[in-house]
Amino acid sequence: MRVFFKKTAIDDVNAACGYIRDVLKNRSAAQKLASAIYDTAMLLEDNPYLGAALSGKYPVETDLRFLIVSRQFIFYRVVEDNHIEVTRVLDGRQDYMAILF
Repeated sequence: MRVFFKKTAIDDVNAACGYIRDVLKNRSAAQKLASAIYDTAMLLEDNPYLGAALSGKYPVETDLRFLIVSRQFIFYRVVEDNHIEVTRVLDGRQDYMAILF
């Protein structure tokens, strides 16, 4: 299966890494986080159901699943068993449920 990142997910990663790089002045940590997020998401190519179902954690009707990397939640869905769509990458300290729904 192929993994595709929606623009919102790419923007999320860029924002998180940009904050670490520009505000916290830690370019190395920003690069490590970006690599960790993308490397973890690529694991889904061979293991599409690796992440937990969001509906298993919260009483919501959704096909979203998630993986956690550092403090970042990678939200994705398996689309018709032919590809994976990463929809958002949000910090776990955010009210990510309000952002998603």
